[in-house]
Amino acid sequence: MKINWGHKLVFFGLSFMFFVAFMVYKISMQKVDLVDDNYYEKGVRYQDEINKFSATEGVESDITFDLNKQLITFKSNTAGLSGKALFYRPSDVNLDFETDFVLNENGEYVYSTAKLTKGVWKVTFEWTLNGKLMAAEKQFVIE
Repeated sequence: MKINWGHKLVFFGLSFMFFVAFMVYKISMQKVDLVDDNYYEKGVRYQDEINKFSATEGVESDITFDLNKQLITFKSNTAGLSGKALFYRPSDVNLDFETDFVLNENGEYVYSTAKLTKGVWKVTFEWTLNGKLMAAEKQFVIE
């Protein structure tokens, strides 16, 4: 049987429609996490976020990530500082967590990233000093 141009046209048209239907199915099955469940309230209070990052101008703070040793080190010139470390995973809200930290006598806090899953992470260190909420943030990738 010889296939003429009409049969080819119908075949390619149907193939294209199946391809589009397959892509719509795949896209609709993807999990989409919003950045935050109550993003509106957080957006209203965004000036507080700006203030806590700009309040750290008087305090020296540094966050370093060592891929080989799988360690995050937070250093500050204020020994004994304590607060929260917030770990945020943009692609999966279920992996977000927070932990308390206290700087040692050298002004350092070291956290092991060995148990974290591979991918992009953002860590935010928040603390209160002289009645002001302060924060430092760093994004890193675990491979």
